[in-house]
Amino acid sequence: MTPKPTQQQAESAPPANARSGYEVTESFHRITDVLKCKWTIAILKNLDAGHTRPSELQRELPGLTSKVLNERLKKLESFNLINRQAFPEVPPRVEYTITDRGSELTLLLGSLIQYIERWDPINNT
Repeated sequence: MTPKPTQQQAESAPPANARSGYEVTESFHRITDVLKCKWTIAILKNLDAGHTRPSELQRELPGLTSKVLNERLKKLESFNLINRQAFPEVPPRVEYTITDRGSELTLLLGSLIQYIERWDPINNT
């Protein structure tokens, strides 16, 4: 039989669902890995706005190459921020949708997105 912890031990013990410092650090590294690409926020914003096809995303984001788009989509999918659905059609069709986790991140980035949209790079204002 395991002895009951004292009141002091119970108060100083971490909650049962607490994450270790290592786990928190890994989470920081993962989110940094997602956000370090200059296209990530724009892709998430456009997916959240309903642009689901890679060709739509490229039209909405001038300068984004197919290679970088495909790399970013794979990365976002690997972190469960988006879902990929391939349709067995000729020609093949692929659509991406944002997950609840991706929507939550987009919501968290909302103020940053608004700031970016107001940024005037010519006048630095």
